[in-house]
Amino acid sequence: MLIFVLIFAVGIASGFINTLAGGGSTLVLPVLILAGMPSPAANATNRVAILMQNITATSRFHKHGKLHVKPVIHITIAAVIGAIIGSFLAIKVDSAIFDKILGIVFIFILIMMLRPKNKKEGKPLSKWVEFLIFIAVGFYGGFVQAGVGFIFLATLNLVEKYDLVHANAVKTFIVMCYTLFAVIIFALSGKILWLHGLVLACGNSLGAYLGVKAAIKKGEKAVKIVLSIAIIIACLKLFGILKLIGL
Repeated sequence: MLIFVLIFAVGIASGFINTLAGGGSTLVLPVLILAGMPSPAANATNRVAILMQNITATSRFHKHGKLHVKPVIHITIAAVIGAIIGSFLAIKVDSAIFDKILGIVFIFILIMMLRPKNKKEGKPLSKWVEFLIFIAVGFYGGFVQAGVGFIFLATLNLVEKYDLVHANAVKTFIVMCYTLFAVIIFALSGKILWLHGLVLACGNSLGAYLGVKAAIKKGEKAVKIVLSIAIIIACLKLFGILKLIGL
């Protein structure tokens, strides 16, 4: 019972962080492994919670008028295609090297997100260029997974010119769409532990509800603060600094 309480609690934190920024799965996976799951099962089980979290967040963002689906259908389709291709073409990479590369990517994202806004609007990209960009982003999500929320936020902010609140709304919708396919694949493979996944999903959904509420009430400034903290912690983990100080 204690482990289920812990899973529910970490689900709340993960849902909140994922909805405002990303990286919540770095909290969840160690807890699921602590509960005795093999890492592949933990990865699969976590997808149930991610799906429910994004269903909750998407519905709340839509209710508050922050999500309009029609303008982002083409990039959603592109991301789903990319994610499916990425998941099938994933290859093994040395984790130590990969973590360093990912940490550098996260730092770059943080710098770009916090940069002063350019008042001059550039020429809008064509839908085909946007389509290709989001195939690449979706491929990253399917191929790498870690930090995909950060990548989506950065791309939506930089390419689509969404503020971070609207970017979060679109991100939750796109991730919801392609996570549905991931859950189906993992379910058919028998890797999901449904009881743990549903407890986690309840926590993630509550966290997502609170995250949307915070995003709507506090606006882009609050999102930037949470996003910055999440990226910094992720970088400390990826570069092994947390391990050096015993965390």
